[in-house]
Amino acid sequence: RLTSHQVTVGVYDLKSDKTVYLKAGDPTDRYFTNIAWAPDGNTIYMFELNRDQNDCRLVSYNATTSEKVAELYRETSDTYVEPLNPIQFLPWDSSKFIMQSQRDGYNHLYIYNKEGKLVKQLTSGKFVIQEVLGFNEKQKSIVVTSNESDPIQHNTYAIDVKSGKRTLLDNGKGSHHAVLSESGQWFYDKYTEPEVPR
Repeated sequence: RLTSHQVTVGVYDLKSDKTVYLKAGDPTDRYFTNIAWAPDGNTIYMFELNRDQNDCRLVSYNATTSEKVAELYRETSDTYVEPLNPIQFLPWDSSKFIMQSQRDGYNHLYIYNKEGKLVKQLTSGKFVIQEVLGFNEKQKSIVVTSNESDPIQHNTYAIDVKSGKRTLLDNGKGSHHAVLSESGQWFYDKYTEPEVPR
């Protein structure tokens, strides 16, 4: 068995020119991944995995003192846990964030509060949320790419956070790669279909 690199996570302060390292414990045979900041910049969140990658925890740290604040979420599996994306706070409600997980067999969106309590599973079904493109703050929706229309397609949807209703934003055909505007109200759509070149 090869020895894993021992990686620590540091926070560099531009004003003081100093770095503090998160007190995450012994990094031997552990992985730290998908680091995210709280909207106020005071807290850091990261997923911590064991070497076998079947025990995953979402942990928060104080960005100034480097102390552990709380373990907000834990996911274990007989086989494999694969956190691929950092949490993302809702722009209109900094007390809640979305987390992506494959715990029901498909990558879906879950809403948690910052204390780590599940508010609700936002998407479910036999399809995959492929990418979170951003937020439409005016409509309080999340814009995503999903294969809900067809397993081999990429289509763009808006998901209403309150109701969970999904609205298809493209023509439902082919493979779409959208680039969302900052407001989330417009997107540039680059796509192909079986009969339509790029």
